[in-house]
Amino acid sequence: MQRNPIPLVAEALGFTAAMAVYIWFVRAQWPWSLLVLAALVLASFTWHSETLKSLGLTGGAFVDAMVAWRWWLATGMAAVAILGWMRAVPAHLVYRWLVYLSWCILQQLLFQNMVYRRLRAALGSSWTTSLCAGALFAATHLPNPILVPATLLWGTVSTRMFDSRSSIPALGLWQALLSTLLSTLTPIALIRQFRVGPGYWTWM
Repeated sequence: MQRNPIPLVAEALGFTAAMAVYIWFVRAQWPWSLLVLAALVLASFTWHSETLKSLGLTGGAFVDAMVAWRWWLATGMAAVAILGWMRAVPAHLVYRWLVYLSWCILQQLLFQNMVYRRLRAALGSSWTTSLCAGALFAATHLPNPILVPATLLWGTVSTRMFDSRSSIPALGLWQALLSTLLSTLTPIALIRQFRVGPGYWTWM
């Protein structure tokens, strides 16, 4: 029996709206409210009977993705390493990059499963669905003039990659590498350390 698309689309839109409200109006005053969003995500995963496989968190999917994308990933890693060496990046920043990698994996977990997969279940797998998901991803990065178009493009493309190789850690690695290159090659006055929401305007 075909699932009713309306609740699925509403869930994707509702989660994006909740993230936007948190970023713009709640985060500064009540940072603990992030726990409410976490509870909603867990409730959604439980309601949809998600498994590690459906969420894209199995080791087999990760190995498959790493093998399939090995040359592109190797190129990205080499580019990041060369730029880091040219800029004499301190060793302690490697640890910070690993922390950022974890953040990228979490972003992909939420984006692919709370937004894209809900839209895909409602609308089908297509570039139109991917573009809608990418637009929602970009909306949470307003008003950053660099991140909005970058996340629109990456959000759209990453959903097609997820359809091909459903590995969240591999996509998180991709995002971390691309974000590192973007931050290195973009003037800091424009990208402002990836600040979004009101933090973009108050960044010093």
